[in-house]
Amino acid sequence: MNRSITINKLSEQMGLTSRTLRHWESEGLFTSERDASSGWRVYDENALMRIRITSILRRLDIPLKDIQTVLANQSLSHLSLVVKKKISGLQMKKAEIARFQEQLEQVLHYLQTQEEDSMVRMDQLLTDTEDIYMHQTSGTSTLKIVNLPAMRMAYHIAVSNSPEEEAMAPVLEWTKAANVLGTARFFGGNMKPFPTEAGNPYGYGMCVSIPDGVTVPEHLKEMVLPGGLYAVLESSDDIPGSWSVLMKALKEDGFYQSDRSRLCLEEHIRNEKPEGSGNPFHLVLMEPVKAVR
Repeated sequence: MNRSITINKLSEQMGLTSRTLRHWESEGLFTSERDASSGWRVYDENALMRIRITSILRRLDIPLKDIQTVLANQSLSHLSLVVKKKISGLQMKKAEIARFQEQLEQVLHYLQTQEEDSMVRMDQLLTDTEDIYMHQTSGTSTLKIVNLPAMRMAYHIAVSNSPEEEAMAPVLEWTKAANVLGTARFFGGNMKPFPTEAGNPYGYGMCVSIPDGVTVPEHLKEMVLPGGLYAVLESSDDIPGSWSVLMKALKEDGFYQSDRSRLCLEEHIRNEKPEGSGNPFHLVLMEPVKAVR
């Protein structure tokens, strides 16, 4: 039996306005039909399920574009990706609020140490507090924090004395053949066995982001990169030296620390130069972090 309900009854039962329902439908989240006798919009069981899911996720402040992904794939794994993305965004906001609060507390402490005076004196005080603010923000200017979204990835791991190119080659070759190079993001990182002394084989993994609906070939493996907050630094030709610079800046920062539950990454940004003209990639180093306060 295919039961349906009119828009006015649905609005009353779920506490949603008819305007909200029409907007969600215009975004492609579900479809309705018109009752032949009354002209009311009516919703079948499939539409009702989609409306309930949308309503719950909107109460969690999940954007409509992410809800569209959940409804299109109808899997718990995609729902988990959306929730993780939201959590990462909240963590970043929390860190920004903590940074702003500390700046305000420093300004307040400074103002409370000054004697009450005229408006002329206030002008000088505000100039001084601006200096405090600039000092605070410039102290972390070398540490850039980004929020990496969760992504579906295809990957390959190679183990040798120089495994980076071996790990990259099959991934890049398939990406070009599958015609997904234009939107792809490439990430690499050391894998077990980790590098030790020079000359010993070590592991390196290379992965590429892939859109939904694309099938990963048998010679590659699939995973979900959880994303989250990362401290990033564009690498020089001295990659180990660049990592040292990044980790030193992170150690001196009071708002973030390394998150050892996730692997560090090296994003390979494609060079716009034609093939055969210089290095086809440059590296951005990415250390997973979490807010300290």
